[in-house]
Amino acid sequence: MNMKKHLFFCGIKHSGKTTLGRMAAQKLGYRWVDLDELILLRLEQGTTIRSFFQTKGKSQFMQLEYESLADYLKTAEQPTIISLGGGACDNEALVQLIKREGSIIYLMVPQQVLLKRILAGGVPPFLDPNNVELSFSRLYKQRDERYGTIADYLIHLPDYPDVQDTAEYLVKHLKNEV
Repeated sequence: MNMKKHLFFCGIKHSGKTTLGRMAAQKLGYRWVDLDELILLRLEQGTTIRSFFQTKGKSQFMQLEYESLADYLKTAEQPTIISLGGGACDNEALVQLIKREGSIIYLMVPQQVLLKRILAGGVPPFLDPNNVELSFSRLYKQRDERYGTIADYLIHLPDYPDVQDTAEYLVKHLKNEV
């Protein structure tokens, strides 16, 4: 396995960045970190990422996202799998930092599978409740194109009923391709 120091898992909401990131790190002997958790450490207690984004705006959130990751990377002593937020692809400064520090792994999941997973928790605020499928289709197309452009590796994940099977599949592909 000839991997760069860090692996950055990206993908659309509910693609498995966090769950599979944690599992893959354990199987590969990497440390695992979720960028959202690093961001939360910098916020006042009780403030959510969503509320920070809504009150401070996208630009300040992207700056916070960048600073949180940059500070972590300065002190990271062992190879880490870092699960990114779904919108990380929109933060160009963050993308450039990631490209310098490791490999970007796009966890690709079919559109209909993701929509089903997302809707299991109700209609999220980033989708139009009057036309959920169309609004998700637009978001999926935009993000899929962007992730496909920035990623070093694209891994098409099957929709296994057991997440353990998906993790095994992912680890096998990471060992063979990355």
